[in-house]
Amino acid sequence: HLPVLLQETLDALLAPGLPGIYVDGTFGRGGHSTEILKRLPPGGRLVAFDVDPSAVAVGKELERMDSRFRIVHRPFGDIGEVLKGERLAGVMIDI
Repeated sequence: HLPVLLQETLDALLAPGLPGIYVDGTFGRGGHSTEILKRLPPGGRLVAFDVDPSAVAVGKELERMDSRFRIVHRPFGDIGEVLKGERLAGVMIDI
C-alpha cells in the first residue's frame, strides 16, 4: 500500500510546526507515520491507532526504533479517552 496524497497530507498536518502530540488514526503499515516522524517538529510526538493486530505488530517495531512514537491497539474513535488531557497538535485519519 502506498500512502495516498502523502506530500499534501504532511504539508497540511505539519506546516504550523506546533509542539505537542500528532495522531495517525489509521496506522496500517506505517507509511504516513514513518514520514511524519521524519518531519516532526521539535518537542513533537506521534501516537498512532489501529485495530489490526498485524498493523500493531509493525507499530511495535517502529516504537522500538523511535522513542517519539507510540502505537495504540484501539480504534481512532478512542483518541479522546486515550489522550485525555494531552495537547493535540494535529490529527490525520486516512480512511
